[in-house]
Amino acid sequence: MKRKLVIWTVGFVLLSFLLGFNLETSQARKNEEELYRELERFVNVINIVKREYVNPVDDKKLIYGALKGMLSSLDPYSAFLEPEATKELQIETSGEFEGVGMEITLKDGIITVVSPVQDSPAWNAGIKPGDKIIEIDGQSTKGMNTWEAAQKLRGKKGTSVTVSILREHATKILKITLVRDVIKVKSVKSSILPDDIGYIRITNFQERTSDDLEVVLKEFTNQKVKGLILDLRNNPGGLLNSAIDVSQLFLPPRKTIVSIQGRRPEDKKVYVSQKQAIWTKPIVILINNGSASASEILTGALRDNLSACKTIGTKTFGKGSVQNLIKLDEEGTSIKLTIAYYYTPSGTKIDGKGIEPDVVVETSEDKIEVGVIDKDPQLRKAIEEISTLVAANK
Repeated sequence: MKRKLVIWTVGFVLLSFLLGFNLETSQARKNEEELYRELERFVNVINIVKREYVNPVDDKKLIYGALKGMLSSLDPYSAFLEPEATKELQIETSGEFEGVGMEITLKDGIITVVSPVQDSPAWNAGIKPGDKIIEIDGQSTKGMNTWEAAQKLRGKKGTSVTVSILREHATKILKITLVRDVIKVKSVKSSILPDDIGYIRITNFQERTSDDLEVVLKEFTNQKVKGLILDLRNNPGGLLNSAIDVSQLFLPPRKTIVSIQGRRPEDKKVYVSQKQAIWTKPIVILINNGSASASEILTGALRDNLSACKTIGTKTFGKGSVQNLIKLDEEGTSIKLTIAYYYTPSGTKIDGKGIEPDVVVETSEDKIEVGVIDKDPQLRKAIEEISTLVAANK
């Protein structure tokens, strides 16, 4: 009886496995057939356009247009890049380019400013995080992806571009003309405030940001600075590796900086600090709705790991996805593809949510002057909080 039961059980398990295998194979075949049908539809449309469109159309233009549409339909950050666009993207991360100086994204289907670059034409003209760009040089941005809008905003030094802005709580559309310039982004700016408090503003995360910051932190240590205010307001992010390297300047070894989770469970990657911290004294981090991406990684890494760390300001932007630049061919075309999401050491997903500060300090963007104590209430609160942390850690 037992033997029959064992044989029946083994047979049932084997049958279930075979059925499952057949089901999986059958589903895979159905998916493949569906893909072929859609590709046939795609080729059919191309042939119709080439045959019936009022003007002759270049094959490459059709394919490039299709690829741009396919990538932009995924999310605001994925894109197909022609050779020129690929080069420009690589130039921007080096810290110098020509344009108006603002990071943009597609939010709720509208081209939206993440943050203007400090001291750029956009910054000096009063462009603010959250501004919605509804026209560029009179052309509606409806239906534009981020790259198309960025192309229209970039240009040679001395040329101008006019943007129509829809701003929250504004009673009318703002038209602002910007004169393009060479955007030189010095990502680390520092000073020593009264009572030996260090102040560092990181404007974005470039290739040299970690090296430049390390120099400043060592100088602060030599000058007996007691506490640090790290200003990440209106910092739109930048390179992931830069954010990780910067985080390691503040964290002891074997602390989680950020984890990245792709589509499959095995795609998870955890970045862990591997060096001795350069700075071990109290820190207050200033953030706002212009703090995005790499800024949010650094904020989460420090706040989740350090007891003598506080965040002050307003909720961050919530750009927590990872893009990989994948080269396609020798011509220089590439795709920028979202491959994963960021998670803070405590497991919080940043994308679409942002990071809430420990101490909320709302400000009027029209009245604040960043870094000037008398005109910056968030900075004044940061000085108050860092003084308390310093006293508590003596």
